[in-house]
Amino acid sequence: MSTRVDAYIWAIRLTKTRSAAGAACRGGHVRVNGVTAKPAQPVVPGDEIRVRLAGRERIVEVIKTINKRVSAPMAAECFVDRSPPPPPKEILASQPRRDRGAGRPTKRERRQLDRLRDSSFLVALLAVVVLLVGGCSDDAPADPNKPNTPEAPAQAGSGPFFGKCGGVTLDEVTRITGFGGLTETVNNTSVCEWDTTGSRTGAVASFNWYRGSPIGREEANVKLSRDVTNKLEIDGHQGFIGYTQSGQICEVGIGFGADFFEWSIRGDAQQARPIEQICDAARELATLSIERAS
Repeated sequence: MSTRVDAYIWAIRLTKTRSAAGAACRGGHVRVNGVTAKPAQPVVPGDEIRVRLAGRERIVEVIKTINKRVSAPMAAECFVDRSPPPPPKEILASQPRRDRGAGRPTKRERRQLDRLRDSSFLVALLAVVVLLVGGCSDDAPADPNKPNTPEAPAQAGSGPFFGKCGGVTLDEVTRITGFGGLTETVNNTSVCEWDTTGSRTGAVASFNWYRGSPIGREEANVKLSRDVTNKLEIDGHQGFIGYTQSGQICEVGIGFGADFFEWSIRGDAQQARPIEQICDAARELATLSIERAS
């Protein structure tokens, strides 16, 4: 028996309210079996759900489907929690906080905060190196009007433009994956999804384009949820590949500065095939997206 993903994550107490669960789905913060999920996305036992809340990734495997909120002990019986441990309190305390009464952050401020959280350690390390080098240098003093902070390693959105669905057509996805009866169920500026059943209970292929989101964080999540994760290089571009034979899932992510894209292929569990075939399809689709980027 299936249930809506927004109802499920609220019922097992990942979110405080049903509306918050729906908002997380609409904001692209919920993924089912590696694919971005809408609020009405059905989930069944065996599905993997990832929910990003308050800067933390929660990863659960569905054991029993429910759509009514229950007590914490009862909720714990409905899923297996595969989430990474929360960050230490020292790190949480060091993160920047907005002054009381300052109002809600603008979209620009939220993007800046996200980048700051993701690169805080790197920036701190670079700052120490700059100070050490500056202290040992005999050169003239730096221009006082020039900022003294290190530049970011990459600018969000500086990667190539991948076009509609990563530049790949439905016919090509069908041919490369070998999934018969695929139909396009999601198509927007950053996500495309093709499904053989319309309810995600069969084979699924998806393309996700992330701008201003570090690939390292996604790779870490894949390492926690997949049986095998390896480094991958396609046409000189670095990334990762992760797969699980039992789940018939293979994911390929390729980074471009502060951007990356990800192809996720999930086979039909009722007609299991070797995971190598699924991963070959993911790699071939990723190669096409790179070749057709502008």
